[in-house]
Amino acid sequence: MAATYNLQIVTPEREIFNAPVESIRLPGMDGSFGVLRNHAPIVAALDAGIVYMIDGEIRHQSLVIGGGFFQMANNKAILLADSAQFTHEIDPQAVSEEERHARSQLEEKLGPEFAAQREAAAAALKLAQIKQRASSTVNRP
Repeated sequence: MAATYNLQIVTPEREIFNAPVESIRLPGMDGSFGVLRNHAPIVAALDAGIVYMIDGEIRHQSLVIGGGFFQMANNKAILLADSAQFTHEIDPQAVSEEERHARSQLEEKLGPEFAAQREAAAAALKLAQIKQRASSTVNRP
């Protein structure tokens, strides 16, 4: 068995993963980075993107996150994600609708008084595009 450590993935709604992993690759704010067993303690801000991991049974898994934070110390890691969805659970048709809606919202919020709404719409568009990219690479059962 490969060298593993425990990874917990939590969103505001629920815990979506809690099991040993061999490795994880995360979308950091300053670029992608990977973590293996015995990594030095780290706290990192995460951008929206795709998280790749190899679980304790050497299965490759991936999920899309909407940003968040990652912490690792003493071979225990936690990923606190704004949102998270395993790529095999993404519905490509629903994502197309999410992207269309986000683009529409972004186009409506062009004045300076809509800065916060524009940022939220831009983040929603980015996440929908990441989901679309991720779902197109998944082998569906």
